[in-house]
Amino acid sequence: MQTAYPHIVRTEGTCGGRPRIDGSRIEVRHIAELLQQGGEIADMAAAYPHIQPVKIYAALAYYFDNKAEIDEYIEAENRAWEEGYAAEQERNKQAQLEMIA
Repeated sequence: MQTAYPHIVRTEGTCGGRPRIDGSRIEVRHIAELLQQGGEIADMAAAYPHIQPVKIYAALAYYFDNKAEIDEYIEAENRAWEEGYAAEQERNKQAQLEMIA
């Protein structure tokens, strides 16, 4: 399904249906994360050299117009990463204890 933003699409079954740059699997949240980390357009273009700058600007426009939605995607991804990291640390701890025993 096409959104009202040129170059930004949502496709059920691709990237969980989250908004992404057309012709890629680069989600708007990826561009937003670079912005939040202090990145500039040149940094974003260098990180994704196959993405035209106009598409990066479109992703930023979508982000600014839908900031709460995209920030929630970012937070959910960060929580999932943290939970996965904590689970991995616990598995490593258990494996070390088993090796000692």
